[in-house]
Amino acid sequence: MIRFVLRRLWRMIPALLGIALVTFALVHLAPGDPVQAEMSGETSRGELSDEAVESFRRSYFLDLPMFLNTEINDLPRRMQALLGTLADPDRRAANVRAIERAGGAGLPFLVPRLETLAPAARDVALEGLDLVARRMGIAEDLARGGPPLEAWRDFWEAYHLDFKPGRARRLALGLLDRDNPHAAAELRRLDTFALGQLIPMFEELPPDADTLRLVQRVAEATGRDVVYDPAQKLQDRARVLEDWQEWWWLHRLEYTQLSNEEHLVGAVTETQFAKWLARLATLDFGDSSRDGRPVLEKIKSKLPVTLLLSLTATVLAYLLAVPLGVFSALRAGRRSDRVVSLGLFVLYSLPSFWVAMLAIRWFCGLGHLDWFPLRGLHSEGWQLWPWWKQIADTAHHMVLPVLCLTYGSLAALSRYQRVAMLDVVRQDYVRTARAKGLSRSRVIWSHALRNALIPIVTLLGLQIPYLIGGSVVIERIFNIEGMGLETFEAIRQRDYNWILAVSVISAVLTMLGLLLSDILYAVVDPRMRQGVEGKGMEGGGGG
Repeated sequence: MIRFVLRRLWRMIPALLGIALVTFALVHLAPGDPVQAEMSGETSRGELSDEAVESFRRSYFLDLPMFLNTEINDLPRRMQALLGTLADPDRRAANVRAIERAGGAGLPFLVPRLETLAPAARDVALEGLDLVARRMGIAEDLARGGPPLEAWRDFWEAYHLDFKPGRARRLALGLLDRDNPHAAAELRRLDTFALGQLIPMFEELPPDADTLRLVQRVAEATGRDVVYDPAQKLQDRARVLEDWQEWWWLHRLEYTQLSNEEHLVGAVTETQFAKWLARLATLDFGDSSRDGRPVLEKIKSKLPVTLLLSLTATVLAYLLAVPLGVFSALRAGRRSDRVVSLGLFVLYSLPSFWVAMLAIRWFCGLGHLDWFPLRGLHSEGWQLWPWWKQIADTAHHMVLPVLCLTYGSLAALSRYQRVAMLDVVRQDYVRTARAKGLSRSRVIWSHALRNALIPIVTLLGLQIPYLIGGSVVIERIFNIEGMGLETFEAIRQRDYNWILAVSVISAVLTMLGLLLSDILYAVVDPRMRQGVEGKGMEGGGGG
């Protein structure tokens, strides 16, 4: 059994990759501009700058190809493209900002080329470099060095050997060991060139006062106001370091140069799908485009609500469907069977949204009986009540939603159970057991029912994804903030990260449900256990 389970889990990996690939492609190939959709049309109204739109696209990897990146836009390629547009008067402001953003990392590609640039392009480059010099703390020294072009040439002749990764790392370690003003000044002069050595260190460093010195240096170089206070809680400081690592993962290519080997690997890894798959492997589904909250955090808050409703409805449906199906099978063709079948078919034909609205109208105080609350799962101020009163209040709110979720499944499951039971009671071993003198109830409930449960077990395994996905209609009608309502809003507003997360989680749960069904087969019928173990042994011998 254990070997069989392990083999099934191993086979799930390529299946999960295939499902993730298909889901990702379908969502991202949907018509329309995702930036326009996810930013609620603000780009079309001109309320966001081009830089803000570019930052948004980068945060969701929309600036990368979907599956194959043959032209990775690392620092040298970016600087080469920038040099080609410096003379364009329409892009002057954008080019100045790009030079300022590249900072010290761009100096090796820009300063040696200053003298070869056309006058108009050189003026733009010097304007951007002036902003960089102020951030690096060398503006006054350059001003004393004569004309800007000569001053930058002299600076580069004196300090170009300092722009090496090894030196940046030694300075970072020196600043980390002690508050060394010389190391801090040298790192400030390296500016963004040192980011490739500083930020990767955050993964292993504790969020203490020593690490704060590195965080401050990184914040000054990038202009991001993300610096923690040593007086904060440990988890808050650790979250700041994680934020910097996430930012570096998105912006690393703006400040670093890839080797030939990294370019080959990057053709696959520097794509939308690879980036998203890397996040998926760490259960990081990114942030929701609607409120900026992490998707995993929202799932953790919405999932318990949906599970409470769905599990209650599923358990109730099975508890009623199994005995009802057995009852109908044992009285097949009689009046009681016809009455039960008619009632179940009527229930199955009633749309859940229609029943839910009728229930609200008749039992929630809208002109008729005021038996149940109208919306939500809790009353106002319920957190202050005793635990037993909280449970009673939640159960009171759950009555109508659970009934609306249950009756459709009850009708279908009872029919499956009836058909399976009819087939089993006609088997020879049932007649043999009765001939040996066993009571009718023992034959039915101890022997026949175990085999008749196999189809129901299969449906139980396939039911798991629906438990997580929730009911969009019921949750929306009763204003229950669960997975269903959240998924509805995500689809309506094109929240790609949420949609992808729910799709992949549902696929994983479907495969786990099928595995659970196989395991439950062995529990329901011991004869199945020998087949499962035989498959495991056969697979082990063949391997």
